[in-house]
Amino acid sequence: MITDRDTNFVYFSSLIKERPALKSFWRYLEKELHRAGINYGFIENTNDIWCRDYMPVQVAPKAFVQFKYYPSYCDTIKYRPSITDTAQVQLSNPLPGTSIQHPLLLDGGNVVRSRNAVVMTERIFKENKTIAKEDVIAQLKQALQVEQLYLIPSQPYDFTGHSDGMVRFVDNHTLLVADYNEELDYWKTKYRNALQKTELRLLDFPAVNTERKSKEGNYTAHGCYINFAQIGDVILFPQFDLPEDKEAFKEAKRIFKNCQVIPVASGELAEDGGVLNCVTWNVRV
Repeated sequence: MITDRDTNFVYFSSLIKERPALKSFWRYLEKELHRAGINYGFIENTNDIWCRDYMPVQVAPKAFVQFKYYPSYCDTIKYRPSITDTAQVQLSNPLPGTSIQHPLLLDGGNVVRSRNAVVMTERIFKENKTIAKEDVIAQLKQALQVEQLYLIPSQPYDFTGHSDGMVRFVDNHTLLVADYNEELDYWKTKYRNALQKTELRLLDFPAVNTERKSKEGNYTAHGCYINFAQIGDVILFPQFDLPEDKEAFKEAKRIFKNCQVIPVASGELAEDGGVLNCVTWNVRV
C-alpha cells in the first residue's frame, strides 16, 4: 500500500479553481503549494470537488484500484447530479500504470492507510449489503494488498460515514484518534473498544464539535482537524477561525516533528462537509 508519506504529487478537481466561493481559498493554497515545492495537477470532468472519494486507491507505484463510486448518501434527486462518473475523468498529468476496476462500493474517504493496514468504518457493509461481511473483508484485503483491515463505527451525524475525519496513521504502528469527548457515551464506548482491538498505539488528537450546519441542513466539517492532507513530508493543516485552531496546529507540529506543517484556512471547504484530505488525491509518481 502506498502511504501518504510515500506520495509526492497531488491532484485537485478542476472545479476548485473555478468556483467563486473557493477563489480566495485556492489562491492561498496554490501559493503554499509552490512555496513547499509540491507538484500538483487537476482532474477534469468531475461533478464535485471531493476527489478523494471517487479517485482510485494506489496500492503500488504503478497499480491502482478503482472501486465503484455511487454513495448512498448522494442517491437522491438533489444530489445525484453531483456523483462523478469515474469513467469520464481525465488527468492534466496522466499517470503511468494500470487501474483495476473493482465491483465493491467504496469511497476513498473511507480508506485510511498505512503500509500494511487500512482503517474504515462499518459503512462499508451498508454500501455492500447484498454481500456477506466476511466476503467484503476478504475482497478488500486482497484488492488493497493489506494484511489488516480495522473496522470502526461511523461517527454519529456524519452522513458520509468516512474514516478520514476520525483517524489517521502517524506511522505503521501509531494511529491518531479524533477526541470525541462530547459524543454520546454508548457510542464512545463502542468506538474505543473497536480502536483498542487494533492493538495500535493510539494518540488522541484535537477535534471540535461545533454543531454548525450548512444551508442544506447538513453538519459542516468545522473543527475536523484530523482531515489534513499529507503529501510526503508536507502537511496541509486546516484552520477554521476557531479558538482551538492554535492548539490543534501546535499539536500537529509536535506529533509530526519531521514534517513541514502548513496552516490552511479551510472554513469554505468545511461549510460543504469536507476538509483538506477530502479535496485532495495524493499519489506517488
